[in-house]
Amino acid sequence: MSAKFRRFAGRSDEGTVLLLILGLVVVAALLVAVVTDVSALYLKRQELIAAADGAALAGAQAVDEESIYRNGLPASGPVPLDPVSAEQAVRDYLTDAGLLSARLEVTITTSTTTVSVVLRTRTDLPVASTVTAGASGTAAVSASATARTAVIP
Repeated sequence: MSAKFRRFAGRSDEGTVLLLILGLVVVAALLVAVVTDVSALYLKRQELIAAADGAALAGAQAVDEESIYRNGLPASGPVPLDPVSAEQAVRDYLTDAGLLSARLEVTITTSTTTVSVVLRTRTDLPVASTVTAGASGTAAVSASATARTAVIP
């Protein structure tokens, strides 16, 4: 036997498995942290999407009653909206749903036939905000929806 072989043959492998297990535990904990934060973002985005859809639909129901009474409903196509009433209907919907807060940025765009709602906010990431003591544990989330009035024959 060579001297090099004898030197390695006498060494013990004790403790090597412990290091591998510790490494795997760290990797598993990081994966759980990432999945938790991504899930929080996904759920917040789904909440904003549902709110934007509902708000846009509420705004699209604010038809221009004066125009309809004067000219009647069209046989087909868009029904005229009252932009001021549509914007107020969107804000009322968001208020009734308990979503209006200082962190929620609402952009409402109305025309004579459509209502578009964009909601933006920053949400806290459960694990990242804990690890970083809240310094950078937030992420931007946004959703948008558009509703249009129409008479379909």
